[in-house]
Amino acid sequence: MRRTLSIWFFLVICTIKSVLALSSTFSWEELIQQAAEEALRGRYQQALEKLQIADETGEPRDFRYYWILGKSQKGKGEELEALKSYETSLRLNPDQSKLLEEMTDLYDSLRFPDKALNTARVILSRDPENRNLRYKALLWSSRIGDIEYYKATLKELESTNPYLAEEQALLDEISGFQKAGKIEDSIARCKRFLPYFPRNKSLHRLCVISYKSKDSNLYEEGLLERANIFRDEPIFHHILSMEYLDQRRFLESAALARRALLLSLRKNLFPDKDYLLPLRRYYIQIGSDSGILGTELLEEIIRTKKSPSIDEWNVLLKHSSFSWEVLAFALRSVAETEPEESALIVSKEWKDMYKNLKAVELEKDLSRYAGPYSLDKTFQFYLETGYSLAETE
Repeated sequence: MRRTLSIWFFLVICTIKSVLALSSTFSWEELIQQAAEEALRGRYQQALEKLQIADETGEPRDFRYYWILGKSQKGKGEELEALKSYETSLRLNPDQSKLLEEMTDLYDSLRFPDKALNTARVILSRDPENRNLRYKALLWSSRIGDIEYYKATLKELESTNPYLAEEQALLDEISGFQKAGKIEDSIARCKRFLPYFPRNKSLHRLCVISYKSKDSNLYEEGLLERANIFRDEPIFHHILSMEYLDQRRFLESAALARRALLLSLRKNLFPDKDYLLPLRRYYIQIGSDSGILGTELLEEIIRTKKSPSIDEWNVLLKHSSFSWEVLAFALRSVAETEPEESALIVSKEWKDMYKNLKAVELEKDLSRYAGPYSLDKTFQFYLETGYSLAETE
């Protein structure tokens, strides 16, 4: 028994020595090259191990080291650490366009669309023909409310389209892939051609269907992408709100539902009552009796299609403790039915009362800071801002 253990320990020591000897036979450059290859192949743990061995050579870390480190960290889901490594790599060598482009996606994943857009604009100034990145920049500009850049980018994408004559053939091809169950092919075509046809609703619909068949995260991304492009159309924000609701992400659902409701109110004094559903569910979840009551009162108004008078709105507002939804409807109603001067006076009174009554509640309402449009200042989600619907955007 003792002899067996001795032999076993001897073999272990020999193995360790052989591995150390093997690792030491590679130079810093060779180890960095090997680590890069491992990272590009998606073998992130192996890449990190190569970097660890490279550290043992005593050579100083360069920008390549931190790029590989960041890519491996990102691959393992350590996104914040990856961002720090990427930033270090850029400090050591600012001239890295590919790394900058990787950082735009990382910023997007970390919910920093403003930083993603700023980085993308730097790259596009050097590489204006990068259509895929320009399309992403279009989405990010919509999310943060940079309407001027959004409109300019949309115009630029649509003004140079070599596939314009093939639009219907492309839609038929993707539809055919779906019917044949070739979802990967369908998704590949969607991703390739959305930057050429950003406002083709049929293409977006086909893409969303394909994404849903493939992956829930991809499906959510497709819904958000469509809402970003058609930023003034309430239905697409409502659909995304319902998706968040199905996932029980109530804060994000409420944020999107509020945007959808205000967009819908711009178009129609009596929007579909389904726009109230995610908000009602949100209020049930947080136990807000006044919020639930407010949605019930509005459902009745929508059903009867009757515009209350100012006095009637005053009663409804007080009865619902100045519910957000009731106030949104009231402001829209008086703007439509009352003389302009009278509407402005009563709107200001209501909004002042709303701010005074809801001050503490508003500070605790995390849904105000949730959702993909939290940085969009051009569209005022919340009525305490002092803007009316007509004054936004």
